[in-house]
Amino acid sequence: MTVDRARAAAAVAEFLRAMGEDPDRPALAATAERVAELGAERFAGVGDDPVPALAAAAVADVTAAGPVAFRSVPFVSTCEHHLLPFAGTVSIVYAPRGRVAGFGALAAAVETLSARPQVQERLTDEIAAAVADALGAAGVLVVATAEHDCVALRGRRLPGTSVVTLAARGDYERDPARAEALALVQAAG
Repeated sequence: MTVDRARAAAAVAEFLRAMGEDPDRPALAATAERVAELGAERFAGVGDDPVPALAAAAVADVTAAGPVAFRSVPFVSTCEHHLLPFAGTVSIVYAPRGRVAGFGALAAAVETLSARPQVQERLTDEIAAAVADALGAAGVLVVATAEHDCVALRGRRLPGTSVVTLAARGDYERDPARAEALALVQAAG
């Protein structure tokens, strides 16, 4: 994605003016540029599809006796409603059907999908879809747990509150396979 940093910085400066601040005062002199740079970093996944990279990194012809669980992958995303961060972990369980993913590739898919304006529910679903599509897995279960700054810092102001979302594909949409996958996510590490 190409980011117009100059345009973003001008928008931040205008926002500061609209809030009654002087973006040219010494303490704020570089703030607009820093926020533009942060935006480029936080939205680096806009327009990127993680499926091709995940599929390319998959190893074919692997026989797995059971599910694979990749737990507690940290992520930070940006709430598309308030442009405030939400952060937490994602656990991915999948039942291979001849292809397994490198763990770094799974982490990269999480990073790509979280680096854009997002809601946690969609993020969880997009990760499940990407793993299912890229690997052709018999089942995929994704559990995301996060704390949202928009919940902690505005409105009712509920710091420490977490949100848990779940998305499933294939065999993990039904019990008993779903229960087995959830047990892997919840098992003591």
